[in-house]
Amino acid sequence: FQVTKYKYFFGSDFRSIPYLTTINKYEESVTVVTTEPVRSGRGKKLAVNPVEKFCKSNNIEFTYFSQDAVYNNMDIGISASFAKIFSPNFLKSNNNIFNIHLSLLPELRGPSPVENAILNNNTSTGFTVFHIDEDIDTGKIIYQKDVSISEDDYASNIYERLSNSFNENYKEIDFLSTGKEQPRNSSKTSKFSKSDFNISKDTLFKAKTKIRAFNIMGPSFTTHKNKI
Repeated sequence: FQVTKYKYFFGSDFRSIPYLTTINKYEESVTVVTTEPVRSGRGKKLAVNPVEKFCKSNNIEFTYFSQDAVYNNMDIGISASFAKIFSPNFLKSNNNIFNIHLSLLPELRGPSPVENAILNNNTSTGFTVFHIDEDIDTGKIIYQKDVSISEDDYASNIYERLSNSFNENYKEIDFLSTGKEQPRNSSKTSKFSKSDFNISKDTLFKAKTKIRAFNIMGPSFTTHKNKI
């Protein structure tokens, strides 16, 4: 296990924080790259994201993301639940960036792997650390670790189990590895819309499955007399 001197972390929501916590614990120096505050709510007040709040609370250096940025002192970059997609030019200028994806790639590429693992009634999933390239979740794999899924697990349980596994196995990840190409057989996930959370017309089994899958992203709901 090697501690790299200049490590950057790219993240922007609450799911990023457990991975940042682990990296900050093991690394001598971490700079966080996150997204700028956005105006939201009725008052359109500027709201900072959970990662920026975490950095301020823990005295971690952070900066805002720009596709034009060049991090000359970045040995390694690690992305976890980051809201931005890196442009080809950004990746050419900053080519040592890895992503933590919450499935065993090439299975369940895309934005919602945990939820789909539950919806598919999978009995296991895992996380993959891979070198980011210009396509979505297709880069060379440097590390994978599986975790189990029980029939009563909610998405929140799986997110916690995956981040705990990352913390337990972080020292095994070799970010200097050349990695291995992904197999060609793959499956993809997509973003969900609010209508996907509606369980009104589902069987009991499917409704229970969706309640478990969407307890973070949703929640699931039903309607009665045109009311949710």
